[in-house]
Amino acid sequence: MYKFPDLAFSLGEYRLQDARSGLLVHLKRHFPDLNQRKVIIFFDGKKELLSECYSEEWEGFSIHYSHEKKADELIIGYLNYCQVPSQCLVVTSDKEILSYARRLRVKRKTSEEFYAEWVKRETEVDETEFNHLKEGLTPSSESDYWERQFLP
Repeated sequence: MYKFPDLAFSLGEYRLQDARSGLLVHLKRHFPDLNQRKVIIFFDGKKELLSECYSEEWEGFSIHYSHEKKADELIIGYLNYCQVPSQCLVVTSDKEILSYARRLRVKRKTSEEFYAEWVKRETEVDETEFNHLKEGLTPSSESDYWERQFLP
C-alpha cells in the first residue's frame, strides 16, 4: 500500500481501514475481469480491532487477515497449498517471499513494478476517456467563444 501515494498518506494518518479500502478500489479498476481470474489479498493483522473475521469475499476478491501472524506466513502457506504454483502471480517487495516464490516457479512482481504498471494502465484509461469526450467537441476559436457570450 505504501507504493500508492494516496494510500501511504492514509497509513501515515493511521487510517488503516481507509488505506485497505483504497487498495481494493485500485485493484478493482486494475482487474476488471475478476470472474476470469482469482485475486487473493493478504492483510497483516485483523480486519478491525475487535474483529474475528479471518477471511471474506468482496466484489470478487478473496481477502484474508493474518490476525496474530504475519501476512507473509499466509502467503507462503498459500503458495505451498497451490496445486500449480506456476499459474500464480505474487506481488510483494518482501525479498524472502520473492525468493520463496522463485524456488516454486511462481510468477513474481515487486510492488514497485506493479505500481508502475498500474500507473501506466490508469494513464491509458484516462487518456482514452478524455479522447472520447474530446471527439464530441467541435473546435472553435476564442473569438467564437466571446461572440457567444456577448452577442444574441
